[in-house]
Amino acid sequence: MTSLSRSVVLALVLLLAFLGVALGVQWWVLKETQRLQDETVAARSRQLDEALALAPRPPADWDEAHRARLGRLIGGTATLVRDESVESRSQRTGGLLRLDRALPGHPGWTVHAELQLATLERLHLLHQRALVAIVLLGAVIVLVPVWLGILGSRQSEPGAGVTRAPWRALRSEGAGLEHFARLTVERGDALEREHGARVRAEENYLVSQSQLTRSLTERINLGRELHDNVSQTLYAVTLTLESVQRKLSASPETTQRLAHCMTELKRLNQEVRAHLRELEPAQVNRESLAGALSKLADGFVAGGAASIESRLDEEALALVPQAHTPDIINIVREAISNSLRHGAARRITLRAERSDDSLALAVMDDGAGFDPDAGKAGHGLANMEARAASLGGSVRVTTAPGKGTRVLLTLPVASTATT
Repeated sequence: MTSLSRSVVLALVLLLAFLGVALGVQWWVLKETQRLQDETVAARSRQLDEALALAPRPPADWDEAHRARLGRLIGGTATLVRDESVESRSQRTGGLLRLDRALPGHPGWTVHAELQLATLERLHLLHQRALVAIVLLGAVIVLVPVWLGILGSRQSEPGAGVTRAPWRALRSEGAGLEHFARLTVERGDALEREHGARVRAEENYLVSQSQLTRSLTERINLGRELHDNVSQTLYAVTLTLESVQRKLSASPETTQRLAHCMTELKRLNQEVRAHLRELEPAQVNRESLAGALSKLADGFVAGGAASIESRLDEEALALVPQAHTPDIINIVREAISNSLRHGAARRITLRAERSDDSLALAVMDDGAGFDPDAGKAGHGLANMEARAASLGGSVRVTTAPGKGTRVLLTLPVASTATT
């Protein structure tokens, strides 16, 4: 057998062994990828069913805010259509998953949901590219020994002398093949680690979606509890005191204290109802920050406890992201409530102005004030500071006994050049 024949046989044996191992590994990876895709589709389907069961709404209440919230829960988009022929089904096309579900309790209405599966599709594409690279590497493994065999046969021809250089080249090529094999194993390990990391990322995503679902459930339950217990109880107590006031013949001081108690109960009931409105994200998302602040001030003025003057720069307030509106409203409500309850203020000024890169929102009153060095009482100021920090801003309180109080909220906003 000539050196060329031996080189060809060696190349074919190495190629078959290499391709057999490589294709086996590739087949296993593709099977695991398909299994992961099927599990992801099933998990997304259960997630959509849980979201529809968690926040049921009749078709008439399916507004943009509800669709956006449902889309965030499932990680895609959701639309409601009138279609009596569509049944619950799932369809995956490329990196897009389409789900059709009948709206619970409303026959004839179907929810169409679309979710992206781009991560798994990219992983599948990566596997296909790896297969092409393996095939090309196998071709190189075949061509190198054949070329060395041809070179050795030419050097062994009559008149050229016999040389052992081709065998030294073959030994060098063997070392190169060993190096290629080691690189292949390392790349396979790297692909396995990447696959594990993607699986863990998908699991973390599902866990975060589950936590978001639980948070939404707790929020709904809290709103129902406030409405059914606290708000209704305050209203009933107020009615009872008004009935007692009409029938009671007491001193002017007692009558005045009773009237003060009823005023405080009405104001507290208004605050509870305002918090109830905040538990409905769609209510906040439908109005601007300036409108929400004006409505908040009108609610306190309706209680008759004090006058509130609003000086709001609506253009500056429009630069604040809409998602920050609930926290800002809570901070301002807490500041006004403290002015009325603790400072006995008769006049409150609500002011909003903008500098180059920040928004200043101030609540100033003519109340009793307090000594800031005497220590903090309650959780109101701490809650305001925590909310402001979560928005990237800060809260500063300026006060003194008998000098009133000013609460200044500072928030970063986009500059004029970027708006």
